[in-house]
Amino acid sequence: MTSKISSSSLTSSMVSFLSDLIRIRSICGINTEYLVAERISIECQKLKLKYELVSAPNQEDRPNVIVTAGNGPSKFLFVGHTDTVNVEDETQWSLPPFAGSIDDKTQRLIGRGSCDNKGGIVCALYTLYLLQQIIDEEKLNISIQLACVVDEESGACSSIGVRYLLDRKLISGSGAIYVYPGTNVTIEHRGLLRLSIDVKGENVHTGSVEWNTKIKGANATTALARILIALEDYSWNNDTDPSFPSLTLTVTPGTIFNGGGFVSVVPSNASAMVDIRLMPSTSAKDILKTIEDIVKNIIDERNEYYRKMTPNSNLSARLSATITIKNQLPAAAIDSNHALVLSCVNAVKKILNITPTTNGCGPANEGYMLIDSGIPTICGFGPIGGNVHGVDEWISVPSMAQTVDIYLDIVSNYCQFFG
Repeated sequence: MTSKISSSSLTSSMVSFLSDLIRIRSICGINTEYLVAERISIECQKLKLKYELVSAPNQEDRPNVIVTAGNGPSKFLFVGHTDTVNVEDETQWSLPPFAGSIDDKTQRLIGRGSCDNKGGIVCALYTLYLLQQIIDEEKLNISIQLACVVDEESGACSSIGVRYLLDRKLISGSGAIYVYPGTNVTIEHRGLLRLSIDVKGENVHTGSVEWNTKIKGANATTALARILIALEDYSWNNDTDPSFPSLTLTVTPGTIFNGGGFVSVVPSNASAMVDIRLMPSTSAKDILKTIEDIVKNIIDERNEYYRKMTPNSNLSARLSATITIKNQLPAAAIDSNHALVLSCVNAVKKILNITPTTNGCGPANEGYMLIDSGIPTICGFGPIGGNVHGVDEWISVPSMAQTVDIYLDIVSNYCQFFG
């Protein structure tokens, strides 16, 4: 299948559309995705593509957008998310992060969400536009879908985005691509385990005799700090996998830390997040048990310290800790020899004249939901970009039209396997 419309002639429209999406702040946990969904709807109207806004109950301000080319059974699915991460310090960026501006020297469009994940959505949407022309011209009884989903950045296990659409059978396909950036054909992603460690202590005035003699008070913040250092220093198993070069099990304690309430009060509350990236062979149960043991040992040590400071006291333990699982999702994979993977590899060779790598990726994503639902999925492939979640996140403008050509080639060749 080939389109009479050249993808390169659409670059200007794609850049304008992407710039608009970047200007709409859709930071997960701060903004809703409603205005992004509205702007995608406007583009669908312009391109005469069918679309539907679908929200989970009581989440009307966070709609998913399902775009469809064709009218028959769904043969293929593109997925991208409309939310982004935050920007910590806008002054570090060479161009404003929410302006959608182009660096003329590098031909890079700079902006938060440019490659994660709004740029991929733009490429997939324009792929559907060209596919619609082909489907109409050849009178094909198929349809191709693009799901623009919400809330991925909350931990890739949201119940209101991909999960909601899958459970209601609103999206489907014989194959799928999550439209993340880069020419690596991502056949796997690592799993994820995120924990909150909450320590309770005993507050008391820092200038009091009771604290000076340790008759009262227990510092929750310093106890938690000891736990985080112990987690960082622990010799974790070097879990590896040949599909993940240079990646292993990773435990990162204290990605978010909160403690105390006032400068002159011994803190009675402290909490921290621990981010853990799981390899396919990693046992999440074993990791959790190790962390529980470390936490218990340090809390016991600190309580023993306070008891020794007040040997004649009958006070019970002053410190306690709880561990709460905030996010958990498994690693996921598609066989490197699957027809979808081969179609993607061949398309890259044809369009870019390079042989792409076929490896797993370090970050987790919602590919596992699609694979578990019986949809073979490439967990990441899309336009060239970089600095995901970082300063000066970017997407290559020339790669956008190339990506459309590659997506067209993949769908054309892969769908032939299913008649």
